[in-house]
Amino acid sequence: MNGRKAGALALTIVAWALRLCGIALAVIVVALSFSGVASRLGLVNLVIDISRAIPSVIAGYGLIATPMGGVFRLDFALMAVLFFLLDYLCQRVARSLRR
Repeated sequence: MNGRKAGALALTIVAWALRLCGIALAVIVVALSFSGVASRLGLVNLVIDISRAIPSVIAGYGLIATPMGGVFRLDFALMAVLFFLLDYLCQRVARSLRR
């Protein structure tokens, strides 16, 4: 296996990890939009840990109350979009390395 194919494989694995993180954050954003779902599912500690891991520039930004009684976390949604964007870029670079 040459270096280009190994790099493409590594980027593909990183892309999959980024995609899974983006999907997980998107699911958490939807779950937090409903009243009491976080406490019923035991997501409170996870949400706190994610809030601490997010860069302080956007942490806590865009907390919007929803009609369903929950809260829309714009900071989590922005991180999910960033993960999906990085996933796309890794896939594109990996595809170009395979050629």
